[in-house]
Formats: sequence, structure tokens, C-alpha cells
Amino acid sequence: MGSGEPLDNFENVTKFLELISDENGLNISQRNITLSTCGLVPRMKELANMHPQITLALSLHASDDDTRRELLPIARKYTIAEVLDACKYYFDKTGRRITFEYSLVAGVNDTVEEAEKLSALVKNLNCHVNLIPVNPIKERDFVQTGKKAVERFKRVLEKNRINVTIRREMGRDINGACGQLEMTLCGKKGRNQVNNYKINAFGKTDVGLMRTINQDSIFVSTKPVGKLPNLFIVADGMGGHKAGDVASRVAIEKFVKYACTTHMTDPANILDAGIMSINKEIYDMANSNRDYSGMGTTFVAAVISEGHVYIANVGDSRLYYIGKDIQQITRDHSLVEDMVRMGLLEKEEARTHYKKNVITKAIGVAEDKTATPDIFEIEIDNGDKLLLCSDGLTNMVIDYDINKIIRKSESIEDAVRTLINTANENGGKDNISAILISAEYTENQESLLSEQ
Repeated sequence: MGSGEPLDNFENVTKFLELISDENGLNISQRNITLSTCGLVPRMKELANMHPQITLALSLHASDDDTRRELLPIARKYTIAEVLDACKYYFDKTGRRITFEYSLVAGVNDTVEEAEKLSALVKNLNCHVNLIPVNPIKERDFVQTGKKAVERFKRVLEKNRINVTIRREMGRDINGACGQLEMTLCGKKGRNQVNNYKINAFGKTDVGLMRTINQDSIFVSTKPVGKLPNLFIVADGMGGHKAGDVASRVAIEKFVKYACTTHMTDPANILDAGIMSINKEIYDMANSNRDYSGMGTTFVAAVISEGHVYIANVGDSRLYYIGKDIQQITRDHSLVEDMVRMGLLEKEEARTHYKKNVITKAIGVAEDKTATPDIFEIEIDNGDKLLLCSDGLTNMVIDYDINKIIRKSESIEDAVRTLINTANENGGKDNISAILISAEYTENQESLLSEQ
């Protein structure tokens, strides 16, 4: 293992390949050698012209240029289209199958939707995809995708007939694991893998300053809900008169009922199937009662189990992970978010865009699969926090200030109240909801679940 870009040291690397494969050298077949590159297009083609028999592994990590630029600085110079063209050129010249390295980062590139986009991108190439759960390091706020989410991502690729493996992780204890995406000179981070932990949670919803009806609903339970060990939900309703209020409240009620009656045990499956079930129920209500016509709701839910967090999201309500920094795990299903992803709008412009409240996905507005939730699985470290909230908070308080308030507050209750008060002080244009959760690991062998 090494650090750096081999094709940026082209002459020495190619000379080394000749020596190591020569019968008078180590006589290692080139077919047993893999060269990994982040995508220096001219050098990739130059290497191809030498007709080597080594495997070329490209660090892809994303299916769109914006996301790839966030992960790899080199992506600012070469687009995905250019890099894939170089990969095709390499295969045409050498006949060697390309390997795509794909580091999975929770909330960035690990959704089922991203898996489908990746499949469409590489399906016509003779390739193999190597999935690598990102190695979290202190210099960057990347959160590692959980094992079940990795498996779901893998199944989507396999469904599209793409060869795929999950790389076995080694070297994380020395900050040398594959998928690190950045070098660290020194330092070490870890926690004891214990099964017992105490969950504290507090939630509050407020009508705000400009509305007369609160169309937000929340649910907070640190105790089991059916097969789920705990459950936290924020729903932001929409619709005329009280229809939005009904949509958010009923969505939570129906989901809790589903969780209490289902025979499934996997949290991710319960979240996924439960949301699809309540979508149909709310859609039927909206179409059977004129007063409820057009109603719908966002829905963000979280379950913590054995140090893993399972998250489901529909709409633009959010979940943040607060560790060394604040990171938005969910992705808004909104028009401006789509525009940002397509490069039509900068992130800062999106905050004040006149269509920032137009959402592209919600529960109850359609009978088909347009309400399919994004499912995430991440790990939570000792003492770190989760924030679920409606856009009434995030439209009024920027992420930096949210993080600052949470860190300065003496308790999670104080943090939630301060967040809502700050949103109102900044205008309070919408209903405001927030749930803050902390997980503290303990050696106590007894159950330490508590409810605020």
C-alpha cells in the first residue's frame, strides 16, 4: 500500500512494472498486478499505448461530476465522461477489464438511487466494481456507510448485471485502510465496541411566527416500538387548511402502527416498507375526502441499533450527524437540490432561491413509487449526536450556527429550545421542529434506555 498518484510518477512506475514482471526480475505476471489511479486521463491513454497486461483500477467514487469533485480534487480537471473514455481506450488497447473503486460515504454517494445511476454509467463497459466503505478520519467529516446499506448498494449493481465485490477492510487501526481518501500524518481514533448504550432524546415543535396552524408532527421514543429498539420521526405536512396537519399526524400514527404489527426485524426494511405502506393510505385519504385533496408530508425517521443508525427520508426534512463537525446525511428531494446537483445553481444560491420550497418527493401525493424513501445506514460514535428537523429550522438557521448552538448548550433540551428560539428570532416564517439525540456507550450490562 502507498500514498500518492502512481501515474504522476509515470516513468518510474512503468519502469518498475517492467522490472517486476521481467523473467530476470521477480517474474510476476502483469495479470497479477493492479495499478490504481484517480484518473489522469493523458497518462491513462499513454499507459494503454504501451499495451500492458496489468489491471487498471480507477477511483471513481461518484456517478456525477459535482459529487466526485467533492471527493477527489483531480475531478476538477477531468470530467467523468473524459475519465470513462480513457478507461474504454485502455480496454480497447489491452483487452483488460477495468476495475472501478467506489468508496461509500454515508449521505453522499451510498443511496439506492446512486447505485442505479452508477449502474447506468458503467453497464456498457467491461468492468468490475469494488465497493469500499470509506475509512473515517479526523481531517474530514465522512461517515462510513453501514454494512447493510453496503449490501443493498451491491444488490442494485448485481441486479443490473454488474460484477461487484465489497472490499474487506484492513488497516483502519493505523489510518491505512482502503477508502481513506486522505492521508493523515499522525493520530488515532477509535472506540470500544460495546453493545450497551444510553440514548437520550428530546424533541419539540413550534408553530413559528408567521403561521396559524402547525403542520409539523414529531415522534420521540427511546423505548421499543414493535421490533424497533427506538424510533424518532419528523414530518412536515402540506396542503390547504388543516390538510397538512392531518397528513403529518396520520403519517406518524400509521407508521408507528405498522412498526408495531410487522413481522420484519431489520430496521432498514421496516422503514422502507412502512413508508411505502403509509404513502398509499394517505394518498387514498386525500382522494376520498375533498378537504384533504392534495395533502402530503415529508418524512424523516431514524432508528439506533447496536451502534448503527438506520435512516429513511422523503422530502426536504433533514437528518444531521454532529460529531467533530456537522454533516447532513439526508439529501433534500427538492427542485433547488436537483439544480445544485446538475450544476445549475450554487449551494449558497439555493438557500435564497425563490423555488427553494418546491419539493420533488413527498408522502401521499402519488400512488406510485415516487414516495420511495432514501435509506441510509451509518455508525454513531460515543457521545455524538443526531438532529432531525423540518425546513422551518434549516431555512432560518445555517448549518454552522446549528452546530455551534448544539455544542455550546448544556443539555440536548437546551439545544433544541435554543434552535427553535433562534429560528423565530430570524423570522420564524414556517413551523419549526427539531429532535436531538445523543448516544453514550457504557459498560453497564443492564438496559440503560431512557426517555425524555
